[in-house]
Amino acid sequence: MSAPAKKGIMKVYLANVESWTFPNQGSERLSQKGFEVGGNWMAPPFQRQLEDFSADVVVYAPHRRVDAVVLRKEDILRVPTLLWALYPDYLTGWDRDKNVHMDGFLESVADIMPYFRRHAVNSVFTKRLLEERIEGFQFEVCFLGLDLEAIDRGRHEKRTERPSLTVLWQHRWRTDKNLRGALDIIETLAAKYRDVTFLVGRNEDWDEPFWVPRSLKDYFARALPRLTRLGNVQFLSRFARQVDYWRSLSDVDIAFSCSYHETFGIAMLEAAYAGAACVVPNTVAYPEIHSGAMVMDHSQIATGLGKLIEQPRFRAEVAHRCRQNAAKYDVNGTAEKLAGLIAQVRQGE
Repeated sequence: MSAPAKKGIMKVYLANVESWTFPNQGSERLSQKGFEVGGNWMAPPFQRQLEDFSADVVVYAPHRRVDAVVLRKEDILRVPTLLWALYPDYLTGWDRDKNVHMDGFLESVADIMPYFRRHAVNSVFTKRLLEERIEGFQFEVCFLGLDLEAIDRGRHEKRTERPSLTVLWQHRWRTDKNLRGALDIIETLAAKYRDVTFLVGRNEDWDEPFWVPRSLKDYFARALPRLTRLGNVQFLSRFARQVDYWRSLSDVDIAFSCSYHETFGIAMLEAAYAGAACVVPNTVAYPEIHSGAMVMDHSQIATGLGKLIEQPRFRAEVAHRCRQNAAKYDVNGTAEKLAGLIAQVRQGE
């Protein structure tokens, strides 16, 4: 049994919220506002197990991972709970053949929806997605945010002359993130632009089997020798610490996504704020959240990347727009919004 909270301190538990999604700076801001923060997927010093925390309020993000916290009706009735639907594909289901959200709503969560004190999401896209699939509930938008100060600390001014331009794809290795499409684009462009370095992030960081069919691994095994022979394609292992990843972004000139599935897009915003010119697909949450980037149909992403490579002045203009847009999403703002929702949950308003 954990010690009771100090007088005036509200204990808030973030269930299934990763520090890569809600950086520690956000938890520190909540602490400054009088909250004690813990979470099962948070980074130290905020990593805590729910059963040892004696929470006054729980912020719950349902997830399919085997190590996820799963709340039931009796849990929500015992401790006031805010639903923060950060992983809507788990709630709606995901069609892996069509790469789209399905039309349903997870029954086990639908059954307990009336018992949450508040319902929140991470984007207007997610709000519309879920409200179309479960009647009678309104979701409030609590945007995610970046640790802008930390990215700035890791960012150094790009040299006016560099050995080569650098293009980054930094996403999870799975079908909905379109790993195959990304490697096809990189192979084509790396053969054309031999003096440009193409970086593939999270090398072989394969996601859960749900997202990784055997055919995707087989494709990568066939593509790897071709990509390696090109000489200007590099594979980067996943960074153990966020600060190391943020520091590496200062060496990236261009970043892109060709994903089918995105309800916010933290990785692309981080690259944008660090100074990269970004290309994203004209689908899901990208047009809403990434308005500074080149927003293009999937079939045109390679063309957009080529334009950024070939036209330095245009690349600088896009990079400037991307950074300005990303600056709107500060995790301190996320924490302020979340604090207001938590207060409403506790008060039962």
